[in-house]
Amino acid sequence: MRLVAWIIRIVLFALLFVLALRNTDDATLQLFFGAVWHAPLILILLAAFGLGIVAGLAAIAPGLMRQRMEVARLRRALNDARAKAPAGPPNPGGHPPPEAQVSSKVPYNVIGPSGPRV
Repeated sequence: MRLVAWIIRIVLFALLFVLALRNTDDATLQLFFGAVWHAPLILILLAAFGLGIVAGLAAIAPGLMRQRMEVARLRRALNDARAKAPAGPPNPGGHPPPEAQVSSKVPYNVIGPSGPRV
């Protein structure tokens, strides 16, 4: 699978490189207030792509920060609840609690079975 991913990356890089080499002619970008930018077309395309990335990150940043604050709040509440829980006898049957069975190496965003559990 990694080999296929690397082949796709190499092919994509080669296609973008050829695109860049074929679009080196000067282009004129008419900006606001009479400003004009003369640059190679590929540079203008790269700048537009970069601005799109920045705009996309700026659009998702508030939601991402809100989620991180909520996760931190829930972790604090969980730690407080565990600290206040009485230390009673172990579970009947001698099995560990379900949260102890989950491996700490499993990422949070995995959907479906995460492999064999011990």
